[in-house]
Amino acid sequence: MRPFILACSLVLGLHSVILVPEAAAQDELVRLEGDGRLGPEADDNRGVSSAYGYEGTPYSVVPKMIELAGVNENDVAYEPGCGDARIVIAAVQAGARRGFGVDIDPDLAEVCYARVKAAGLEDRIEIYWGNALELDMSEVTTVFLFMGNSFNMVMRPILWEQLPVGARVVSNDFHMRDWEPDKTVRVDTPDHTYVLYLWTITAELKEKSK
Repeated sequence: MRPFILACSLVLGLHSVILVPEAAAQDELVRLEGDGRLGPEADDNRGVSSAYGYEGTPYSVVPKMIELAGVNENDVAYEPGCGDARIVIAAVQAGARRGFGVDIDPDLAEVCYARVKAAGLEDRIEIYWGNALELDMSEVTTVFLFMGNSFNMVMRPILWEQLPVGARVVSNDFHMRDWEPDKTVRVDTPDHTYVLYLWTITAELKEKSK
């Protein structure tokens, strides 16, 4: 069997986890700049998730995630599998001083960058094409997830290890098993009731990750 990686993406209407052959994956993070177009090295990786169609976190749910995270002017926000960057843009517009977004699908990464530019935030938000597990989160203070339970469990020890004490993690609809949330909020929409989870990184969790 060929080795696989976890691809941060969107599938069947929800952020999810796609198993992508390692040869087709992009582990090294490539920052989008200038006109926001990735070069020919991205062509073999296009359509990883957008071919399935996708729907990001509903716009009515995004403010609730920002509120639950308690975003403030000292925050650095990160949205793995950023789709169209709606959450990281909202976080920066709510006061976060910087933001990061990563998507494994180059088409979606380009969409993210275009939306960041349209919002006039390219000096405060960095968008990358690649594997979201590769981003250094040592300066990140808020992480927004809508990626599936499997991805959350892969991400959990990395969050514990890399995030500073006091950082907050908000996940839409997907839990972290025995990592009990500090708070749970339900958000009703016409089609679905979303459950938002909030966790805080503590010194004990940092020690547990060692």
